[in-house]
Amino acid sequence: MHKAARKSPRLKIKVMDRIVLEVDDIAARKWQTAPASKKAKLAESIAHLINSSLKKNDDDFWDFVDRINQKAADNGLTEDKLEQLLNEG
Repeated sequence: MHKAARKSPRLKIKVMDRIVLEVDDIAARKWQTAPASKKAKLAESIAHLINSSLKKNDDDFWDFVDRINQKAADNGLTEDKLEQLLNEG
């Protein structure tokens, strides 16, 4: 009789780093007196806010690139024309 293979629980490893934020004195005092559970929830919310804000900046950049590409195409700059210009140099 074979023993059933046991699946070990998967561990989820988070790499954490520490940052320093400047806040007003009231917010700083509230943070210092907040319980650890509240601090953990706030830290998670702040991380989400930072990540989503930076993603938005990335999206804004690619929207800008798309607009430039469209403007170039509207002005007659095709990929073939660009390749030709690059090869002439």
